[in-house]
Amino acid sequence: MSEATVWSDLPGELLDHIANGLFSKVELLRFRSICKTFRSAVDSDKNFLDHLKRNRRRLLSPYSTGKTCSLSPAAFYRVVLSSYPDKGWLIKLQDAYVSSQKQLLSPLSRFSIKSSGKTLDLLEFTVSEIHQSYDVEYLYYNPTRASFNFARVVLAEDFVFIVDNYKKIWLCNSNESDSHWVRIMDEEVKLFSDIVFHKGYMYALDLTGAVWWISLSEFGIFQFGPSSTPMDYCDIDECKDKRFVEYCGDLCIVHRFSRKFRIKRVDIDMTVGFKVYKMDEELVEYVEVKSLGDKAFVMATDSCFSVLAREYYGCLENSIYFTEQNNVKVFKLGDGSITNMVDSSFQSCFQMLIPPLV
Repeated sequence: MSEATVWSDLPGELLDHIANGLFSKVELLRFRSICKTFRSAVDSDKNFLDHLKRNRRRLLSPYSTGKTCSLSPAAFYRVVLSSYPDKGWLIKLQDAYVSSQKQLLSPLSRFSIKSSGKTLDLLEFTVSEIHQSYDVEYLYYNPTRASFNFARVVLAEDFVFIVDNYKKIWLCNSNESDSHWVRIMDEEVKLFSDIVFHKGYMYALDLTGAVWWISLSEFGIFQFGPSSTPMDYCDIDECKDKRFVEYCGDLCIVHRFSRKFRIKRVDIDMTVGFKVYKMDEELVEYVEVKSLGDKAFVMATDSCFSVLAREYYGCLENSIYFTEQNNVKVFKLGDGSITNMVDSSFQSCFQMLIPPLV
């Protein structure tokens, strides 16, 4: 049997690598309190440059109407009781405009959650950043800002990429105040549904489900992989949206399909299901993912990602959480059913979205 590694014997390079992954002064304090070796390996005034770079607001060149705009970052966090770290809640925070405080947002949208006056005691709770999202806003009436409500906003290095409401991709260099927005497109394919920065590369998803690679040096766009993903829906169902999701290290494509329902004499598109696809490298084609295993997808309006279901209160395995017409819902891949968040029951499958500070 191999001997257990003593924490104080870990090499300094590894300790520095771990410390660089911390995102707050509270995590740094916990890290330095483990033992003397940890404390001496990292300074108490350490700067979190990578975190600050990803989370700072950036002024951008005027878009469309000539209005001054800015990149507005938000981050998803897992919050757990320090005394019971096995399960937690999912929250989304962004910096408030007029103070140094954090503003609590609805996890599946950008809507602000009215403060209950409660504070998050970082000695009682442990907070870990798990995902980043972005929005582009403009000055509506000082100090009020409004969102352009772009389909997607991505930060890749210092370049801001967007998919606008007309499904066009634009980019802007956030380090150059006089940088104009430049459109990214191919001669044959000009409209796209999503973009993602995955493992150091920028990808785009066109309306047929084909994946494209965007060069960060020349900003050319090139087809990557098969020409499309399967479109095997029933005739009565329509593919409403296509999105990228990172799942177990792979880049998956999620098709969201809908059906028209007549409600109070009005035809309304309602989501009736999802299908998930990933690349089969041997067959060089996309194959359907029948089960997400112990994972769940979070399909927020500004970002999509996967979580380990057992790490969150009430979170269902093999499911997709999404929002529609301001209602939070969950789709179960196992039986194809959809459940609405009709109440705030702490025993429901939506419990992970109701932290104790709300």
